[in-house]
Amino acid sequence: MYKLSQLEPDGVIRWNGKEITDTILYVNGAYVKKSEAVISVYDSGFQHGDGVYEGIRAYGRRVYMLDEHLKRLYESCKTLDIEIGKTPTELKEIVKELVRRNLAIGVNDIHMRLQVTRGFKAQTGMHPNLNITTSSIVICVDEKPPIFNHEGVVLITSTLKRYSPLFMDPKIHCCNQLNQIMAATEALRQGADEAIMLDQNGFVAETNSTNLQLIKDNVLVLPTTDYQLPGITRRTIKQLAAEQGLEVQERNVSVAEFYNADEVFICGTVGEIAPVAEIDGKKIGTKVPGSWTERLAGEYRKLTERYGEPID
Repeated sequence: MYKLSQLEPDGVIRWNGKEITDTILYVNGAYVKKSEAVISVYDSGFQHGDGVYEGIRAYGRRVYMLDEHLKRLYESCKTLDIEIGKTPTELKEIVKELVRRNLAIGVNDIHMRLQVTRGFKAQTGMHPNLNITTSSIVICVDEKPPIFNHEGVVLITSTLKRYSPLFMDPKIHCCNQLNQIMAATEALRQGADEAIMLDQNGFVAETNSTNLQLIKDNVLVLPTTDYQLPGITRRTIKQLAAEQGLEVQERNVSVAEFYNADEVFICGTVGEIAPVAEIDGKKIGTKVPGSWTERLAGEYRKLTERYGEPID
């Protein structure tokens, strides 16, 4: 059996010289260490990226927005005709048990990737009639605090467009992310953190991994969801902004408007809310993070402390 520990003589998983916690994962009914987790090379997820996923965070002994994430997961699976094989209640209990087990070994800042694929294939080939098992369910767990620099993220505008619903509906939270990965590599080549992806008409869709928003003259402006995933954090920020007295507009937005915004920030489960300092070499605003970004980030943090599915 292939193990990650084979890559390190001392059995420790490392990334960029940093030791990575050997967390506990869920793989098709078993709770196993990250260093020992395996899945068949004939799984549809490995073969074709044929599956869906959700990124989920736990704050202490609560799983934040768990019902909302599971709802989106089941909707994506229905769209792709993937039968999960477990009820939302059963899946919820597995997630909660994973949090319990990882907290018990001292893991904090828990981020999970709940992934469902079409399952095992009898032989190579993309056609679903080659699948001979029920879906595969894997939940990866990482000790991962918010991943972005909260002193300011650097963005570039990618030459790659976010794909149109004519080809693949971005509202499906699918495992095949080559479109975004290619944009991410473009950002890395230019020394940036993330890449802004435009839609087919030249308006801003999102970044390669997050939703993107701006504030101008005390108005929160969001690109439409025509070419992007309707993020759960994005929706929460809209609600918080309205409660804090900000006017909210959702419309087509050009990248020039982002250049000239008072504040820009990205948001998502894995990174929460992070201010943007620069886009295509142009400085954003006069202070990073801006006052509204700080305020919304603070209100969001309060929500994570109050709400969530308790694991006890």
